[in-house]
Amino acid sequence: MKSSGGLKGLAKAIGIKLIPGLFFVSALVTLIISEAVNFHMNNYETTVIETTQNYLKAAVQALAELISAEELDRFHTAGDTQSLEYEEIRSRLIKFAGDYNVLYAYYWRDYGDGTHQYIVDNDLDPENQEGPWSFYQNEDVDLDALAGNTGVTDLGSYTPPWKGLLSAYTPVYDREGAVSCIAGVDISDEFIIKQQQDSQNMTILQLIALPIAVIFGILNMLLYRSKARQIEEAHTKLQYFNNNLRRAFSTYLSEDVVEEIVSDPTHLQLGGEKRYMTAIFTDIQNFTTIAEKLSPEHLVELLNYYLSTLSDIILEQSGTIDKYEGDAIVSFFGAPLKLADHALRACITAIMMKRVEPAINDYVAENKLSPSPLYTRIGINSGDMVVGNMGTQKKMNYTIVSNAVNLASRFEGVNKQYGTWILASEDTIKETQGRLLTRRLDRIRVLGINEPVQIYEILETKENATSALQNKISLFDKALEPFEARSWQNALTSFNKVLELYPDDSPSLLYRDRCKQYLNCPPADDWDGVFNYDEK
Repeated sequence: MKSSGGLKGLAKAIGIKLIPGLFFVSALVTLIISEAVNFHMNNYETTVIETTQNYLKAAVQALAELISAEELDRFHTAGDTQSLEYEEIRSRLIKFAGDYNVLYAYYWRDYGDGTHQYIVDNDLDPENQEGPWSFYQNEDVDLDALAGNTGVTDLGSYTPPWKGLLSAYTPVYDREGAVSCIAGVDISDEFIIKQQQDSQNMTILQLIALPIAVIFGILNMLLYRSKARQIEEAHTKLQYFNNNLRRAFSTYLSEDVVEEIVSDPTHLQLGGEKRYMTAIFTDIQNFTTIAEKLSPEHLVELLNYYLSTLSDIILEQSGTIDKYEGDAIVSFFGAPLKLADHALRACITAIMMKRVEPAINDYVAENKLSPSPLYTRIGINSGDMVVGNMGTQKKMNYTIVSNAVNLASRFEGVNKQYGTWILASEDTIKETQGRLLTRRLDRIRVLGINEPVQIYEILETKENATSALQNKISLFDKALEPFEARSWQNALTSFNKVLELYPDDSPSLLYRDRCKQYLNCPPADDWDGVFNYDEK
């Protein structure tokens, strides 16, 4: 009996000693878990803040490119806001805010007396709209932006008017490189502030973890579950930000460039490289006349539909959109992705644009978007170009420059002289592997470029060209031979044969009239056969 009682006493003594040990182990494990959770949340909070700030930097830098300093300089008084141009700019800001998922997008300028004056914003509420009638005292962040810096307001450092908003400012430069005004965007920061509060609450709970280890362990488990749900919600919101950024930039750039901006917009650096590429310029015939007959709202609606339709074709062919200039699109093929068939892709893009033109005009007519149909002229050229991020560290574009680019722009305008829709250089046609139905026209010299170039009209891919279209081009080519040999009468007879079958063929009409002119007044014997065009 004594032996049995001794064993029970020993077990009881051991149990009493184990209780504090188990308590300590429980507290230690709980503390380690809570510390790990807190570290994870603090690290995630930092990631959310940094990613959000990078998003805002990318958004405000895009806003600085949206409207030029010269356009904004037109508006200094409340009376200036009554113009159609002002409403058109507001419409562009409203669309920008929707595309980039920001609450407010706006511009203001330094008024010179310690205050700044708003120019225009995207607020739809007339009572809250800011404009040239609005003046506010400059603060430190305003002065920093006016000094040429891009910045994002820091959490916890707001003055009362900014409570609840996270803002980014960046300068808008004029043509001389001076700061003309400031672009700004705002988003609600409620989510990030909630992250800070949760992190602070976790720290307080840590301080009482040891004395109430078991209870803390239970609470920690519950909090961890709650925190896991918040992390999932945070990831969803962060993914939403990134998806909006991808969607906004994918309208202009290939996926490679978009991913670079999403990962960290601060990685974008100035610099370019020389590549052999193809540039393409588009423009709507007589668009100025069309625009004069439309209200700003209807004009924006028309342009959004038209530019979206043509832009989709460019991106489907792996092209990169450089910029929009009113109704015009500037794009290029061969960067950032190197494309061996960049010239062919550019030409097929142009052909596909003309193919969808009837459908565009059916939609425009059905929805009464334009007083007249839309017809697109296109210029294409291949050559050595410099491509990359160009400008300044505070304001840059991913773009192309060179004489080869300028030549593509000139070809778009030269279409007017020949009554054609797509013109390309001989350098481009040589790169297309004989897959296109083309018509050789003149050797021309355009404004600003002294070297003459051979131009071609692009009509269709050979596999899709009708027999009638092929026959017209064959007859035209035969008529061109005596013209280039200066046999004006034979050429006139041949072009008349083309026009008997195809009376609306504009190039044949042009060459027929030339033949008649040269029969009466031949060109000089030393004429090199080059036609000069001095208009853009």
